Amino acid sequence: MPGKGGAAIKDDGHYALDVVGAHYGLSGGGLHIYFTGDLLHPPMAADARVWADGRLWRQGAADHVMTIADLAGLREGERVLDVGCGLGGPARLLARACGVTVTSVTNSHAHAVTAHSLNQREPDWHDRITVVLADGQEHLPCDSFDVALSINMLYQVRDHRALFTRVFEALAPGGRFVVDDWMLTSQVTEADLSALTAHFTYPHFARVPTIEDDLLAAGFPPAEKMIDFGHVARGPMAEHFERQVRDHFAPRIITDWPGDPVNRPGIPAYGALMVEEFVAAVNLTIELYRNRHMTYRRLMVRKG
Repeated sequence: MPGKGGAAIKDDGHYALDVVGAHYGLSGGGLHIYFTGDLLHPPMAADARVWADGRLWRQGAADHVMTIADLAGLREGERVLDVGCGLGGPARLLARACGVTVTSVTNSHAHAVTAHSLNQREPDWHDRITVVLADGQEHLPCDSFDVALSINMLYQVRDHRALFTRVFEALAPGGRFVVDDWMLTSQVTEADLSALTAHFTYPHFARVPTIEDDLLAAGFPPAEKMIDFGHVARGPMAEHFERQVRDHFAPRIITDWPGDPVNRPGIPAYGALMVEEFVAAVNLTIELYRNRHMTYRRLMVRKG
């Protein structure tokens, strides 16, 4: 079973209720398992070919992870802390491709159980990956990690400074920390935040004006590298996202989960409804990217 640490873990919320992911042995993955499998983040690649072909979205998400590894200068044999690991897809990818050991941390029991189960399928994963159930704001394993990663998850973290402080404490001197996430800009409004929270449940999005201050407060020096991917969301993602969801993914989703709440009530999930809700949520973010109220940014800092 996954290791445990820190204070009691709060209720899983919508992850524990994920009948779609559970049906495919990927509990906690939700509708994302159709799009990117066990990689619960968008393929933020400036490549129209990827966005224009839903068959490439999972590979695009994997390539996304590898560019994070490149930015961190990840080397064989290093120890990696994956904070907010989701289903553990990035950890399995890095363990195999880079020859690193990974400690995957999540505060979701559903994610921890799924990640642990998937890691048993291959010796590389079983031997190189440890899953820890913990609230990273209060506790992280202290193992002098060489690299820490946080991928597309800060909107679920109430206290970013507390989390970054725990990461700082867990890193060895010279250790690198890469934050990769969607972030709100100074143009965001309260109405924007309310709309985002209505779709995505959590309101704690990282903010461009404060992310570096939060890292500095945790003990890190100024960022060594910073890359903005907002142009991806405003360009190929905006151009191709909805059509690919409707044309490539929706037929399978609706076949797997037929019916609707009115004409066929009582089944666990409704494909057409899930598709419409997902499209509406992502189209909201695309509009925010377009009007510069949101961007997608990657930072690398190094512990002195």
